[in-house]
Amino acid sequence: MNRIVPVGALDLRVSDDEWAFARDHRPGIDRHWQAIMAERPSLWNGEVLLCNRAAVDGGHFTATLVKSDFASFIAWRDWGRPDATVRNCFAVPAVFSSDGALLFGEMNGWTLNAGKSYPPSGSLEPKDVAGDGRVDVLGSMRTELREETGLDLADARAGETVVIFEGPRLAIVQRYDFDLDFSGMQELFAVHAAREDNPELSSIEAVRNISQIDSRMPGYAQDIIRHFLG
Repeated sequence: MNRIVPVGALDLRVSDDEWAFARDHRPGIDRHWQAIMAERPSLWNGEVLLCNRAAVDGGHFTATLVKSDFASFIAWRDWGRPDATVRNCFAVPAVFSSDGALLFGEMNGWTLNAGKSYPPSGSLEPKDVAGDGRVDVLGSMRTELREETGLDLADARAGETVVIFEGPRLAIVQRYDFDLDFSGMQELFAVHAAREDNPELSSIEAVRNISQIDSRMPGYAQDIIRHFLG
């Protein structure tokens, strides 16, 4: 069973550790990525951050993260996550409209998660790291939401923060409430998506109760629905 833990403070930092999996499996990782690129040439092998230590103590969440490349992360994911020393740690804004809908997005066909449905989010990256080595988790939420939907968290009220431990996934989730109904969000999204050459989302969806949970949604995304709407 996944573990959902309310937290009041976040302290994530980048370490100088090397991810041995990426080093030791380089030839196989490169072959795997070349095969992916043959089918999806618009993908980019940038840098990502993976969590190698995480703990919650008294509502204080601490974690360290290591740098790697996207190709190594995807190989690890596609090969069944054979290295249990790391987790995919990412930031998720749980966005609510003024009429009570939780915003989910369906991933577009060109992405590696085509057809999956979950709140707008993305991998933590070196660009999210401040000068002191701290990871700006909330900044990542702002960036991903704006890039995927056109919505701006500056227009919302922040609420509860929880961390969801789902095996090799670790989702940091914060609730945000907008003074905009879901139809207004759809209109804004349509304008935003029309401006994009390759929008990540094919559509956004209004989730209003747990009966809407389906197989397109990863476990942590289902937990977000149960926690905030159950």
